[in-house]
Amino acid sequence: MKEAGKYFFFEKKKQKTFGLLSVALSLLAAPALAQDVSGKDIVLHGNDNGALPCAACHGVNGAGNTSMGAPVLAGLPANMIVQALAQMAQGQGGNEIMQRVAAGLSPAERQAVATYFAGLPKP
Repeated sequence: MKEAGKYFFFEKKKQKTFGLLSVALSLLAAPALAQDVSGKDIVLHGNDNGALPCAACHGVNGAGNTSMGAPVLAGLPANMIVQALAQMAQGQGGNEIMQRVAAGLSPAERQAVATYFAGLPKP
């Protein structure tokens, strides 16, 4: 009977350890999943944090809209777009709308949007 008690004690301990390990691994995986963002999705639909769709002003193909003052983004270097978005998110440059849009994007989302626009052909 003593042996059976030891067995159940160690089995319970293994289950508890496995459960804690599972929770820890899922918490570690969550940021990686959250950073898997699609620049195209943000450009077309915005995000859930208040960023409007980029395409509303810059166009689906990133050709811009001169009558609105929205510059061409297609084909620009990604690092240039990321830097401009970071500055606008801090309230520097751009207009009030772009500052709010940029502030609504996480750094990973800014990078995804910039990479998407950089990959489009220049108009």
